[in-house]
Amino acid sequence: MNRINYWAVGAAAVVTLVASAVYYMVFGGVWASLRGVPTAAPQPWELAGQLGRNLIEVLVMAVLLSRFQIRTRREAVGFGLLVWLGFQAMMIAGSVLHESYPVGLYVLHVGDALMTTLLVVFILSTWRPATSS
Repeated sequence: MNRINYWAVGAAAVVTLVASAVYYMVFGGVWASLRGVPTAAPQPWELAGQLGRNLIEVLVMAVLLSRFQIRTRREAVGFGLLVWLGFQAMMIAGSVLHESYPVGLYVLHVGDALMTTLLVVFILSTWRPATSS
């Protein structure tokens, strides 16, 4: 069984935090108008909480990639797309169907989820743990 590179997990969690921050800086006006609220910088506790969420998501992805013995970037990207579509995109779609969640917010959030998922699988599949002899 493959081991997990915890440095890659930590790096992917931080990279996705930064990437999402940039994403929402670019689309923050869209987000604010769809929500009907003014844009505001996130609070420190929100950033810490998001980093914690990212660490858990990346660690779970690393475990899944290892357990399913996904070894190449191409396999990792395919797996990441399936996880994104089957779980992330569909969970948010439930809010659109049952809670009157605006479709525009759905598109915005699943775009971020797709971007971060692809970043995670790319980092994890590129930065493999060292093998011992």
